[in-house]
Amino acid sequence: MKIMAMFMMTLLTFLHVSFGEGASGRTDGWWLGRPQPYFADLPTNLTVISGQTAYLACRVHMLGDRSVTWMRVRDLHILTVGLVTYSADERFQVLHSGETDDWTLQVQFSQPRDSGAYKCQVNSDPKIVHKRLLDGQVYKMPPSHAKKGGYGTYIIGGAERFLQAGSSLSLVCVVTHTLAPPTAVLWYRDDTELDYDSPRGGISLQVEKTGDRTTSRLLLSTVRNTDSGNYTCVPVNAPRASVYVHVNTDELRAAVQQGGVSHGSGGGGGRGSLFLLLTCFYVVRAQRGIPLS
Repeated sequence: MKIMAMFMMTLLTFLHVSFGEGASGRTDGWWLGRPQPYFADLPTNLTVISGQTAYLACRVHMLGDRSVTWMRVRDLHILTVGLVTYSADERFQVLHSGETDDWTLQVQFSQPRDSGAYKCQVNSDPKIVHKRLLDGQVYKMPPSHAKKGGYGTYIIGGAERFLQAGSSLSLVCVVTHTLAPPTAVLWYRDDTELDYDSPRGGISLQVEKTGDRTTSRLLLSTVRNTDSGNYTCVPVNAPRASVYVHVNTDELRAAVQQGGVSHGSGGGGGRGSLFLLLTCFYVVRAQRGIPLS
């Protein structure tokens, strides 16, 4: 009996040392109870040049039926949960294959504002979190190039746009290329880069690559006077293109100026189109019961 008691005591001690929960909630191959997820030991800091695609690695073993969430620490914004993206910024996407334990956060066309801490976390009990740091090198607007071999850039429409305050601005920039597409297409108003996370809000950017051209669409909702300025499409390593945007609070003035830009200032056709535009304007105001004076 003493031998049996000593054996059981030794066995319990071995189990406590070998299979007890550690800081990571795991053991080397054996578990007591439900297996707990744990992170693989991967580099935590990543440095990329702006315009390149950044890959933030997160490898979770023994995930089971739990989910992996990526969060941006700066504003506590949830970017992805599982394979679903919860950000209006389409540059963010999680990469995962069923054959691996990797849940990699992909940031396309990285920019300096993307720098900072990101959290990869698992909704286990207790929750486990791994922090990743993205260090982006500052990217400045490149000098203008009259010609850049193999590339051409233009913004669809005229060189000036006239809008009424409260309407939406849509600009489409097309970059043609004979070799590789530009690594990134940025937008500036005057000397300020337009930002998804700008306090202004209402800024949307979309990039589409098809064959020998890259198309970048900029959308600003509910424009106001402060949105007036020179808008520049800046493809990396390619010539840039600009358009000047005027935002007016006067509905009639915006209509007249837009009509002038569309039809030109000379010729009877231009005057006739302008007359028709003004007539429609007054008819609409009369139908709405708005005084004409």
